[in-house]
Amino acid sequence: MKHFILCLMAAMLGMLPAKAEKEFVNLTPRPKNVLVYDGRCTLPASFTVGVDAALGDTVMEEAQRFVDLLNVSMKGHNVSLVHNTDDAFLKISQYTGVASNVGNEGYRLVVKADGITLSALTQKGFYYGLLSIRKMLPAHVALGLPGTEDTEYFLPIVSITDNARFAYRGFMLDVSRHFFTVDEIKKMLDIMAIYKMNVFHWHLTDDQGWRAEIKQYPKLTTTGATRSNSWNTDIYLVDDYWWTGEGAYTGKTYGPYFYTQEEMREVVEYAAERHIDVLPEVDMPGHFVAAMASYPEYSCTPNNPPSVWTNGGISSNVLNVADPKAVEFAKNILSELCDIFPYPYIHIGGDECPTDQWKSNSLCQERMKELGLTNYRALQTHFIKEISDHVATYGKKLFCWNESITADGADLDLMKETGATIMCWSPCQSGAAKAAEMGLNAIITEYHSSTGGYYINRRQSNDYGEPTGAGYGDDTVEGCYNYVPVPDNVPTAYAKRYIGVQGTFWTEHVSSDEYLEYLALPRLICVAEAGWSTQSRKNWSDFKTRMTADTELLDLGGYIYGRHWMDDYIHRVYKNPISDGAVVKFTNQSTDRPRCLADNNGTLNGQGDACTEWTLKAAEKEGEYYIVSNVSGKYLNAAGTASGSAVTLGAAKTAWTFDETTMSGYVAICLAANQNVAVNNNVSNATHARLFAHGTSNGASFWKVDLISAPDGIPAVTTANSLTPQGVYDLLGRPVRRNAHGMKIVDGKKVLNAR
Repeated sequence: MKHFILCLMAAMLGMLPAKAEKEFVNLTPRPKNVLVYDGRCTLPASFTVGVDAALGDTVMEEAQRFVDLLNVSMKGHNVSLVHNTDDAFLKISQYTGVASNVGNEGYRLVVKADGITLSALTQKGFYYGLLSIRKMLPAHVALGLPGTEDTEYFLPIVSITDNARFAYRGFMLDVSRHFFTVDEIKKMLDIMAIYKMNVFHWHLTDDQGWRAEIKQYPKLTTTGATRSNSWNTDIYLVDDYWWTGEGAYTGKTYGPYFYTQEEMREVVEYAAERHIDVLPEVDMPGHFVAAMASYPEYSCTPNNPPSVWTNGGISSNVLNVADPKAVEFAKNILSELCDIFPYPYIHIGGDECPTDQWKSNSLCQERMKELGLTNYRALQTHFIKEISDHVATYGKKLFCWNESITADGADLDLMKETGATIMCWSPCQSGAAKAAEMGLNAIITEYHSSTGGYYINRRQSNDYGEPTGAGYGDDTVEGCYNYVPVPDNVPTAYAKRYIGVQGTFWTEHVSSDEYLEYLALPRLICVAEAGWSTQSRKNWSDFKTRMTADTELLDLGGYIYGRHWMDDYIHRVYKNPISDGAVVKFTNQSTDRPRCLADNNGTLNGQGDACTEWTLKAAEKEGEYYIVSNVSGKYLNAAGTASGSAVTLGAAKTAWTFDETTMSGYVAICLAANQNVAVNNNVSNATHARLFAHGTSNGASFWKVDLISAPDGIPAVTTANSLTPQGVYDLLGRPVRRNAHGMKIVDGKKVLNAR
């Protein structure tokens, strides 16, 4: 009773402290095991980091880098390193618990109000433990940037036992289609490091360009590093919002762009400081056009050399794997790279390699007979085995894309002998299962599935302003996060062969640093969490909370990123271009790529290179329009309504309607008299350049409507089917402002759900 009265009096006098609350733990990837307690640990203005001397020089060096970074970031604080843990505020010592709890990369971190202890088994473990401390501090500390003197630095009271789920947590960047500077690569390595990724897969060569200096073959970085044209998809700011263009050929020479051997070593060293290995890839024997353009004597058609490609696709021009000199050419290239990259693996591609030229080449025909082969695909397997034996002399093993085992005719017994790691993209899961059955390790980098995937260069939504690049707009952030890399039905014995995950980024439609980051982030971070956190610890709602908090980090680091996953993301609303008097242009969704509806002096073409502008005129009934060409003044009309009847230009007026489709940003243009007859440009590859009318059972044609100009007055507000931004509006037609990354602005402040 006496104690109760004393406590009551103290409370009345304000003598008792308020009850401490649990602090938000801002750690991504989500730790394996974490307990959060009430209160916080405030870092003193001056404190020591003590390292058990028995841990050795490498851990001491790791701790010194951590201390140096804190002294840069925590302005007004003084942190020093000592070689013992006696009186240190942060004690670093050997982990003495069950080894499997932390493994090779894990750690044990205990934060109390009066100090911190960190233990691990390896240098990597200590690195990731120190990285977690940085990540729970203000964002500028994780980035290694200086803060202000009035910043308070504190950690939540936690007990964490953490470890990586997969040994391989990778990011692949294609620098062949579009070249990225060393500085931009370092920027991506920084974000990889913050989220505990550990392999940078550097796709250095392809049909569209050779980017690695090979001193024995200088033409690779003159002829091979230059192309005559390039496809660019721009990203730019409009009204404080990032927009992306349609993409177009530049008409300009691209290159020569390549990395010198000194620059490649610089990237390797920079990555190594962040415990990231660099996996170089030289794609061969297919996707080898840049090399064949440089040294056509090693191709199957030396008298008809190819040019470096300017667009995407799969070339039939491949390395002559039956020519000993050509094979030696490939080996010599890899020998130089093996000396530059210390990672004990090298990637040789092996994907999408046509065998057509081998079938008609005399050397390949002779080699087939010599080996007793019945399938030309097996020639590729023999080449892979020969390359495998070569790189083994440098202490390295191969990575190959899954076609090396999934393509019909591949010699699976020979592939087993290589011990190659199989990078599985398409078919991803069946390819991984096949690799595991063969006793080969597999990396999961799903191209596209109904539940998500890891090709993070693909469109992440169909919102207006998204590019017309790779994908269908359904590779969302949520789908990427929720993708399950190891399905429940994979037997335990095989699951052990699934050793990692990778975010893969191709750049046929990406030509700028900003657009690379916008598409990659935050989906790359989704992959990072899949690579580190156990499946049972993953939670989409919790991930969104943590990533919303991390927008401060991404903004401070100068990263551009997509906002489609944010709770407060406002889908763009547009002025409706479908109104009387509007001038529009139509772009079709063809079987190969979007092209324009063109009036070629009175002749209709559904695959024009330049769009014709058309004026919409109200017809007899509401919602029906006549479509007249601004080039010839003729009307778009359908003389008949039978399936297959041609749509033409003429004096007769045909009424059309515009129906919304499931494809955001597109409409189905239909005959008003018969809604079951649509304008279609997908009749066949031979005829799709012309427009025909046919029944919807054969499929409708989808058209994007670009508003060129509007009649007087404000057109109706709609939530679909418009282009050219006339401003961004809410559902009541009021202008909506956002910052450069798509976040809604209210009275000059970002609207965030940070906790």
